[in-house]
Amino acid sequence: MKEIHEVLKLFALPSENFRTEKINSGHINSTYKIIYSDGRKYILQRINGNVFKNPEEIMSNIKMITSCLKGRVQCPEFMKYRDKNYIMRANEMWRIYPYIENSVSYVTLDDYNQIYEFGRVTGEFHSLVKTLDTEKFYFTLENFHDTQFILDELFTVKNDNYKREFEFFQKMQAYAKMLAEKNIPLSVTHNDVKCSNVLFDRKTGKGITLIDFDTVMPGLAVYDFGDGVRSACITQSRLDLRKFAEYCSGYFSCNKPEGFENYFLGTLCITFELSARYFTDFLKNGNYFSDKTSLQKLERCRELICTAESIIESKYAFISVIQEFL
Repeated sequence: MKEIHEVLKLFALPSENFRTEKINSGHINSTYKIIYSDGRKYILQRINGNVFKNPEEIMSNIKMITSCLKGRVQCPEFMKYRDKNYIMRANEMWRIYPYIENSVSYVTLDDYNQIYEFGRVTGEFHSLVKTLDTEKFYFTLENFHDTQFILDELFTVKNDNYKREFEFFQKMQAYAKMLAEKNIPLSVTHNDVKCSNVLFDRKTGKGITLIDFDTVMPGLAVYDFGDGVRSACITQSRLDLRKFAEYCSGYFSCNKPEGFENYFLGTLCITFELSARYFTDFLKNGNYFSDKTSLQKLERCRELICTAESIIESKYAFISVIQEFL
């Protein structure tokens, strides 16, 4: 708590007459809501240096993104310490921004209007940042969405007790290869599109903005699109085509479809890629998903396998939905 007081002073904020609320929705950074007695609110974060080895590069990317979005959509505006949008203290990075009033986020979405808004906010983000120069952005996490690399890492682990899982991932290599052979140009992407990373207006239900820009870097927009599908359009581990249609209606209100199969492959690959991450972490007894028990990692892996298989089964219906937005 003393550390938070000191950090607030460095950002020229009062170090008294406030209370803190720990926000536990994220898995990596430490996040706090600072609430002053006069009603002012801020979001304060300490960056996990074990995951993000070069946090200054993250904040450089974030500065370019927020500069692009400012005045067009409401988004986090990080406060400055001297000439930077962060401070370093005892080899730890801290940052803070004013809380966006009347905003709320959800871990899951079942309301169709919210799913539409989720898609719209994601599509709007892609539309607004598409002119940014990827050469100016850092790759802040190496091989973060390199699907074949993640599969190769999994195959270095041997365990004969999970034959079905290994056979599934062997088959998925063909889809990873198909997407790679599309040679889709890189664009500036969010790379962690999920329900809890979009803010909604508490009163109107309208989507406000994507948040959590730590993974913003060059990537494939179809991975962002697919991550949103995986997060918001799945019911009981299977693709829900009605939810998917709402998500697409929102997303393609801001963008025109480009290569129908690309969206299918992006959604499928991002889904089994995440499953492979859980499986690898389970087999290696790792701590990538440190908030999950070993059994929970295996269960999540298997849930995502079911989701991926459902996406494959629904390929033609999936593409048919997208074609409606030409």
